[in-house]
Amino acid sequence: MFKDRLRKIYLYRNALWHMALKNLKSKYSSSVLGLYWAIINPLLIMLAVSFVFSIIFKTEINKFPFFVLSGIFPWLFFSTAISESTASILNQQGILRQFNLPKEIIPLSTVLSNFLNFLIGWIVIYPLFVFLNPGIISMFPWLIIILILNLIFICGLSLILSILNVLFRDIGQLLGFVLMLWVWVTPIFYSVDMVPQEFKWVCGINPLTPFIVYYREIIFFGKAPSLFLVFSVSILSISSLLAGLMVFSRLESNLLKRI
Repeated sequence: MFKDRLRKIYLYRNALWHMALKNLKSKYSSSVLGLYWAIINPLLIMLAVSFVFSIIFKTEINKFPFFVLSGIFPWLFFSTAISESTASILNQQGILRQFNLPKEIIPLSTVLSNFLNFLIGWIVIYPLFVFLNPGIISMFPWLIIILILNLIFICGLSLILSILNVLFRDIGQLLGFVLMLWVWVTPIFYSVDMVPQEFKWVCGINPLTPFIVYYREIIFFGKAPSLFLVFSVSILSISSLLAGLMVFSRLESNLLKRI
């Protein structure tokens, strides 16, 4: 089942790519700054959070703005891609009626467009970290690996949420609240070591924790991730994709009846 699904998506790769590019262009079509927002958004959030934690709460984390940026940048990719892909089928339901495409193409194209936006941001973000610590250049292959695994993880989750949102419209309403809580229980503005022992289980069950730790290890600390960390991220990504394909295949028969 999974092999056939992936093969069918691959056969429609050109449609997937063109839809992703169209989504990316439409996102900034009426914007003066356009794609620059891919860079501006994480930088503005970094500055705001750094002001609150460094000036007001006086955090002792060294180079705190870059510490935050190493976590908030991947988080923005995750939260934006998940939010947009969850609503993608309802927002683009006309495509399902007009064209004979694999239904998975719609949420996956939304994730891919956000991934392209994410990569554009790296053009500026990555050199900032290289300037901070030139040694991270040797970690670049590890960065490629986490980018791919991150994309796979979000693709799987987007498949699940996009079709559930069609069947249960409350999903879209609830997601904003969940993401608002999720960002604070994810070690973006703090490290896992700073979490009190009795609450470390929260980080342990948070699937985003190993992703954020992985990014931070390679672009902030300039260290290769542990094999356990690589294994954890890989298992999460593959499990997410397989679960997404399974849930989508089982529920898609009800899709056109509910839109």
